[in-house]
Formats: sequence, structure tokens, C-alpha cells
Amino acid sequence: MPSNSLERLVDRLARTVGEDLPLWIESASIAGSYARDERDEYSDLDLFFLIAPGSDVTVNHAADTLIDWVGDVIVRRGPVLVPHFGHSITAVLADLAVCQMNVNTRETIELNPMRSASRIVLDRNGYMTSLVEQSKSMLIDISEVYHEHFCYFWIRALYAFRSAQRGELWRAIEYLADMRKAMQQIIRIQHGRYSPVVGPYHPAKRYEEQIGADEARILEFSLPEYSRKSVLQSILESVEWFSRATQDTADFPIEPDMRGSAEKIERVVRGGV
Repeated sequence: MPSNSLERLVDRLARTVGEDLPLWIESASIAGSYARDERDEYSDLDLFFLIAPGSDVTVNHAADTLIDWVGDVIVRRGPVLVPHFGHSITAVLADLAVCQMNVNTRETIELNPMRSASRIVLDRNGYMTSLVEQSKSMLIDISEVYHEHFCYFWIRALYAFRSAQRGELWRAIEYLADMRKAMQQIIRIQHGRYSPVVGPYHPAKRYEEQIGADEARILEFSLPEYSRKSVLQSILESVEWFSRATQDTADFPIEPDMRGSAEKIERVVRGGV
């Protein structure tokens, strides 16, 4: 069951239509799993707020106000500027549910395909509604996305390998998780199911209906124990899988130089394991 405290926040926001929010908050919207009706007991709540133009409210004041509005917060972080998304404020509630809030002004907010899944609950002037509609119509170059994740995977593979060789296992596992994110997106693209609205952070089980149980299971192979040998082996298996999975690139060609660089990284990992 989803968190009762987060459900109450969503209900309160939707029921009052922002009546208990200050007038300098121009719009409020819900994103993530709560907007897509995919929430579970482990989901956090993503909220986006827009400060009205002409307001002299600072981001820090907005953050303090929103923390007070959430209430019952035991741990707080932010505001921290997150590129393309705005100032992020994280609030942990008493029942350990997490509310993630982002604050923007009209000057800092950007068009982003991920905004197209937002559920707007307050929009005093219609600005956010227009922004979301424009985000829905943004064209995505799938070949470019494929290339981006191809490069990202191999850079992270090199980082993971070097960190494991140094004995920095916690860092190597962090980079290994980044490698898996790229693997997930490559699988989505290859199955024609890539969507920027669905982020790369969901557990593999959520992909089973999209791409099939066998492909989803690939993302769970060789989960490492906390040892140098185990982490290196997991990196190697990920590298070998990714190399095989991206060999046929007729639809998403990779430049020969980039392909050669990837093969060089793979040889280094193979030799080091």
C-alpha cells in the first residue's frame, strides 16, 4: 500500500486546489509514479511548484514555506539546484515516506518531455498547462538517445573498473548501477518502447510487461557481493552483455571511432578480471 501520509498530501493538494498555498505559488503539479498511477509502498511523491512572475520570494523562502506546508518533516535537504528540473527540496516525513519537491520560476523552468506526464492540480494563469502541452509535442531523436546511452555505458564501465581496481567498491557499485540504467534504456529502444516520460530508475520488475520477463531478468544478473572479485565479475558480465546487445546497430549506427573505443574498454575490463 502507498504511504498514507503521501496519499493525504495528494488528496489535500487536489481537494483544496492550492487554496492553502500562498498566492506567489503560480502552479503546482504532481509527477512521477503518483501522476502515472503506478505508486507502491516504496514510491516517493514528486511535486513541482512554479513561483509567480514579479514575486520577490526567494527560493530559500519558498523551500521553507513548502516544508511547513508538508508538515511532520523529520529530515530535510535542499534547496539544491538540479539541472533541467529546478531547485530540489527533499522532505522525509515521520512515517519515513519521502516527498520530493522542485521549485522553479518562469525563467528557470524548461521544456522537458518528462513533464508531459505531469498532473496539474493548480495553474492560476495557465502557464504550466501550456508548458506541459508543449513538452508533449517535443520530438525525440531516438538514434541520438541510443548513442547517448551507448557512450554513457562505456564511460561508466571504465569508471567502475578503475574504482574496483583501487578497492573503492562502494564507488564501483554506484557506477555499476549507472551502467544498468543505460542497459535498461537500450533494451527499451530496441523493443520500440522508449519513452522519456518513464525514467530509468524503476526496478526491473516494472519492465516485464513492456519488454518481457526474459529481457527484464537480464538486468538482475550477477548482483555483486561486496568483494573486489565479485564487483569486477559483475562489471565484466555487464560489459559482455552490452557488447553483444549493441552489435547490430543498423537502426542506430555507432561511429567506428566510438565502436573502437568501446572495444578497447572491453579488452581492458576482460584483461583486468
